[in-house]
Amino acid sequence: MLLFVVCSTYAIAQTDYYYYQGNKVPLTLNENKVCVSISKDCNEVIERFRANVNVLFTIKDETSGIFVISQSDFEKLRAQDFWEEDAKSVILTYSYFTESNKEVFETPYLNVRLKKEEDKDLLTSYAEIYKLKIVSRSTLMPAWYILAITLDTEKSTLKCANALYESGNFAASVPDLCELSDEINHVDLINVTNERQEFFDLQGRKVSKKHLPKGIYIVNGRKVVIK
Repeated sequence: MLLFVVCSTYAIAQTDYYYYQGNKVPLTLNENKVCVSISKDCNEVIERFRANVNVLFTIKDETSGIFVISQSDFEKLRAQDFWEEDAKSVILTYSYFTESNKEVFETPYLNVRLKKEEDKDLLTSYAEIYKLKIVSRSTLMPAWYILAITLDTEKSTLKCANALYESGNFAASVPDLCELSDEINHVDLINVTNERQEFFDLQGRKVSKKHLPKGIYIVNGRKVVIK
C-alpha cells in the first residue's frame, strides 16, 4: 500500500458519518486521540516523533507508520521547534466512535467500487477534482480501487469518501476505518457471530471468522487489526 506524504488539518464536526451498503452510519469524533501517518522514508521524522510522544497504537502499513497518539501529546508535539518542518511529512487523520461506542481510526485511504468497468475514467476524473491519488486496484475484486488523500486534498478521507458516494456515480465509497484488537483468535470490537459480517484479507479473499491468524482484515468496509 502506497503512502503519500501530506500534512493537513481538517475542521471536523463533533458528529459525522460514512456510507455502508447505502446506509448512513453515524460517527462521533473522539477529541482525545489523533492518528499521525509518516512515510518510512522519513526516518529522522519518525525518530523525532517517537522520541516526543507516547504511541498508543501502531497501525501496520507497508510503506508507512500510522501512529495513534493522544490529543494532549499532539498539542505538545505542535509546540516543538522542529514540528513546523516535520509536519510537512505527515498525514493527520482522526479517531471516531461508532453508535455502539466502538473506536475506529481513520487512515489516509478510501476504497471505491465502480458500477461498471468503464467507470474507471470517471473515477480518474473525480480523483483529479478532489486531488486524490489512485493507489491500486484489487486483483480479485476488480471493481474495487484504493485511493489516498494527498498534500493538495482539501477534504478529509471521510469527507472525500462521502462525496464520491453521494455523487451517485459509484457503487460504494468507504473510508478506511481501522479497528484494533489485542486478541489473536477473535475480534473483540465487532460481533463476529453476526452472519452478515464477512471477513476479507487485503488481497480481497474471503476468510473464515474462526481462528484468524495475526494480520489485517477488511470487515464492513473497515480495517481490523488482529495482533
